[in-house]
Amino acid sequence: MTVTVVGIGLIGGSFALALRDKGIAKRVIGVESNEEHKRKALALRVVDEVKDLDEAIKESDLIFLAVPVDAATELLPSILDKVDKQVVMDAGSTKEGITEAIKDHPKRKRFVGTHPMWGTEYSGPEAAVHDAFRGRSYVICEKEKSAPDAVATMEKIYSLLGMSLVYMNAKSHDVHAAYVSHISHLTSFAIAN
Repeated sequence: MTVTVVGIGLIGGSFALALRDKGIAKRVIGVESNEEHKRKALALRVVDEVKDLDEAIKESDLIFLAVPVDAATELLPSILDKVDKQVVMDAGSTKEGITEAIKDHPKRKRFVGTHPMWGTEYSGPEAAVHDAFRGRSYVICEKEKSAPDAVATMEKIYSLLGMSLVYMNAKSHDVHAAYVSHISHLTSFAIAN
């Protein structure tokens, strides 16, 4: 399988390493706007090559968006315009805006909204780690709106990475993710005060 990772930082880079480590990806193409990240990702062998997005889409079986949610929301419709049988997925921490942006797209079924529940405070390709997702959970949002083969691809990949699965609608996901992500910060801030 050839995989394109859009955004070669902590999540995208770790996903690229995991796919190669498990033999899922034979080739990983990186798409990155930051020139320093491009150089580091190649030097650290996080990706095999770096290409522009349009060229990468043509050569890929799977396109993984690991960019901030606002960037993913903007990019996703144009990516879906260019896919045929490819699976497009994201790792965004919120889903309602992303799914709303493509709800009427004719190729909506090629997209699987996912959220691997893992991260650190570090960023960039040098933050990418091997086996980052083992033992973690991931969420698939709005499974019924994605093509069965696309969902099956993601379920298989995440299973091979050693992750456990949760299905949710986008709104419930966003509420739960906010509690998990922000309550600990609010609590520590309150205690510090």
